[in-house]
Amino acid sequence: MKKNLFRFSSRRILFSTVIASALLAGGSQTVFADAGEVQAVLQTGTIKGKIVDSNGDPVIGANVMVKGTTNGCITDIDGNFSLKDAKGILVISYIGYKTEEVQVKGHETNLKIVLKEDSELLQEVVVVGYGSMKKESLTGSVTVVDQKLFKDKGTVANPLSAMQGQVPGLRITRSSAAPGEEGWGISIRGSVSKNNVEPLLIIDGVPASGVSEMAQLNADDIETINFLKDASAAIYGAKAAGGVILVTTKRPDVGRTKVEYSGSVTRKIVGLQPRMMSMDEWTDGVLQARLNDGYGEDDNWVRYARLAKAMKGSWINLHGGNNPDEDPIPGGFRGVADFVFHDMNWTDVLWGNATSTQHNLSVSGGTEKSSYRLSLGYLNDQGTLKWGNNSNERYNARLFSSVKINDRISLETNMSASRQHQVAPTQIGSILGSSIPQPGLPVSTIDGKPYAWGGIHTPNWSAELGGDNKLVVTTMSVNEILKVNIVDGLDFQGTLGYSTNNAARDEQYLSIDWYQYDGTPILNENSPYPAKEKSSYTKSSARTDNYTASAFLTYKKLFDEVHDVSLMGGVQYDYAAYDYSGTKAMDVEAAIESLNGKGQVYIDKVDRWEEAILSYFGRLNYNYKSRYMVEVNARYDGSSKFLPENRWNFFWGASAGWRITEEKFMENLHDYVSELKLRASYGEVGNQNGIGRYDGIQLYNYKSGSGALLGNSKGTYVT
Repeated sequence: MKKNLFRFSSRRILFSTVIASALLAGGSQTVFADAGEVQAVLQTGTIKGKIVDSNGDPVIGANVMVKGTTNGCITDIDGNFSLKDAKGILVISYIGYKTEEVQVKGHETNLKIVLKEDSELLQEVVVVGYGSMKKESLTGSVTVVDQKLFKDKGTVANPLSAMQGQVPGLRITRSSAAPGEEGWGISIRGSVSKNNVEPLLIIDGVPASGVSEMAQLNADDIETINFLKDASAAIYGAKAAGGVILVTTKRPDVGRTKVEYSGSVTRKIVGLQPRMMSMDEWTDGVLQARLNDGYGEDDNWVRYARLAKAMKGSWINLHGGNNPDEDPIPGGFRGVADFVFHDMNWTDVLWGNATSTQHNLSVSGGTEKSSYRLSLGYLNDQGTLKWGNNSNERYNARLFSSVKINDRISLETNMSASRQHQVAPTQIGSILGSSIPQPGLPVSTIDGKPYAWGGIHTPNWSAELGGDNKLVVTTMSVNEILKVNIVDGLDFQGTLGYSTNNAARDEQYLSIDWYQYDGTPILNENSPYPAKEKSSYTKSSARTDNYTASAFLTYKKLFDEVHDVSLMGGVQYDYAAYDYSGTKAMDVEAAIESLNGKGQVYIDKVDRWEEAILSYFGRLNYNYKSRYMVEVNARYDGSSKFLPENRWNFFWGASAGWRITEEKFMENLHDYVSELKLRASYGEVGNQNGIGRYDGIQLYNYKSGSGALLGNSKGTYVT
């Protein structure tokens, strides 16, 4: 049945804005826009026209844009539009209609374009657990995000950044702006648990080790992201307490070879910075605070503020007897060799603008028998911290191929690889976790060395010279999907998947030589800071391997043209293994970028675990005349995280839907209400994330120079 989605008749009153209109005379021409480009032989100038639907009613508020430019407008209440200098291809789009392109080569004042309704909206296929369904027959709460969300967003280092604040029911947060270390967090509405409720991430049918793997995805490779929010997530049982995220990567279009490139350069501008006090404001504040608290003119801070006002922009050298008064504030501020009174805004010193860039290249094509898509991606994201090394660089490659062996059997292969190089100052906490220095302190000494004043060390040098925290992450995944149409209505799908994630971290924590303002080294017991013997080099590596195998049957049958029944049942096995080791050396040489040290060498940490889960699942869907719909799904999970007596549990969910717009009493309202559905659902899911592995079994776990059992025993292990 044809649906008039978002259709507005000429009898309805709407208000819209028209950009740039002009009155020019000319001939008339009607263009019936179809799937291909429509040629309109025109001359350069102003284009005027009217956008109507297949019934001749004006389309109000349609977007008319010259392709590749920002020159555009929207149609008025009568469907009319006017564009100056409209040379090239006009792109006409509106919700509920197919987007059309019209080639223009000149001027025309009576161009008429007929948009065709997009009757495929409700026929859109939505990915759900172990299959797909038409949007019109969904009974669960499923939100779909497609590639359009990532367009015109500049550099997208993590797909979560583009979705922040854009997806209903999805809460996305980040705790940092450091490239690659943003600390992204994601939760789906309704996910409440005492333990961790991170959503389950599934990429092309294969479970990921965590939502953190989104950081390794190239947004340009994503076709859709579906979020299962309610009982529809119960099909994933013990892992679905936080909801489910289904990522589907792009598939090739059949036809001629297509080469696509996209690139962006993004300028990050620091904003919302707190305004720091100037030297005058700071000294006035000190004086007001101390005097209001009852301190007199002989108070050390009052005398310091008076001195700062008098010496603003200069400095006092107390080293070497160059001043008549060795201590201008007797009894206070001892242990300092100078006083510097520069008007310094430390937020401007530490933070500045940065540039990020991203480039994507893909080649795709094929025939009905076989098709392929190869994509390459490059990302370089620079941090806004102006001191030290702070960046995230990533390379991506993905290959999809599909082979149709015969009319009933096909094989799909999806392979991907990525390599990420991330670096940040090891002592970045000295900046982020400390207060901003007072405005009088300089950035460096006279000759550009790290400056310290008493117990205060200028934080910029901790980031610049305190060592790098380098992380290299290499990922690879491959999954094979076999699809077999056994008989009409009965289909089999089997999946074999493997992914590996290797992370290698080199972390230097280096000592810094601090100086007085005149360049004299500070040799007291508190410097250099950190002390040389406390400098360290930590080298660690971690590897996670994930294996998955699943198989399921799907049966679909339409009875008497009104009863649409679908049955699905299958089995899945997931296995994961993790291995971590780290070594730490003390009193290191900064120039040697490898594990070295004159002090002790520790086994920093050793960790290894394995886990597996075996599942049986099934789903029943019933649809009557696309009007009344019922869905029931179930899963029986056995997890190795639990002891044998608690290992298995049953989870289920049920939902129902009523498409009210399919009722006869709604027929006269279709011009105003295109789709109205009432849904209800209930489900039970599990949460195995809060359960420790190997319950009842003790393993060695070495940490920071000490080895500890999973109890309270501790010992020291030094090599």
